[in-house]
Amino acid sequence: MLKVNNINVYYGAIHAIKDVSFEVNDGEIVTLIGANGAGKSTTLQTISGLLRSRTGSIEFMGKDIGSVPPDKLVAHGLAQVPEGRRVFLQMTVEENLEMGAFTQPASTIAPNMEKVYAQFPRLKERRRQVAGTLSGGEQQMLAMGRALMSNPKLLMLDEPSMGLAPILVEQIFDIIKQLHQAGTTILLVEQNAQMALSVADRGYVLETGRVTLSGPGKELLADEAVKKAYLGG
Repeated sequence: MLKVNNINVYYGAIHAIKDVSFEVNDGEIVTLIGANGAGKSTTLQTISGLLRSRTGSIEFMGKDIGSVPPDKLVAHGLAQVPEGRRVFLQMTVEENLEMGAFTQPASTIAPNMEKVYAQFPRLKERRRQVAGTLSGGEQQMLAMGRALMSNPKLLMLDEPSMGLAPILVEQIFDIIKQLHQAGTTILLVEQNAQMALSVADRGYVLETGRVTLSGPGKELLADEAVKKAYLGG
């Protein structure tokens, strides 16, 4: 579904992403783990078209998307839940969800919203509430629901557990597993390596902008180097 091949991304003179390659197959959860500054979010932003690679290619559903504008990528079936959630704070829950459906036919909005409410009952309870008054966990659910309103083929999640209490982190990861079981393909960027690798089919370890290790999620969980660096082992 997604094939990233030999991308190199710079912030001015800083070489942030160095020859990164990986792929996500239909129906998988694939995770990118690594420390702060490893290049995880930069990689997602490059796939989303917010940043550009100087080399290589990014293919989605067999098409090169390296020069496609970000807003057009949503219509192609690629949706990202950004780091820090970034919901529209002055809008209601329902208005935020409607914003997520801007590429969709009007006839699909109501049934898609009911699907989102079935997945996130808390949002249905809060549907008339202004998003800025929601808790951090509720805002994360709203950001995920907003992305799902675009009917994505691939859902990219950037640090969904950031800033959340442990019990809410477990809730969010339960939702990720449910979305996967319902058929959503997911690319997950996450600092909580334990949680990410426990739900992922495959994982890639990023260090200072390079992929240094990859393999099935369970194998990486058991890897001594990964344990020492990311799992407190």
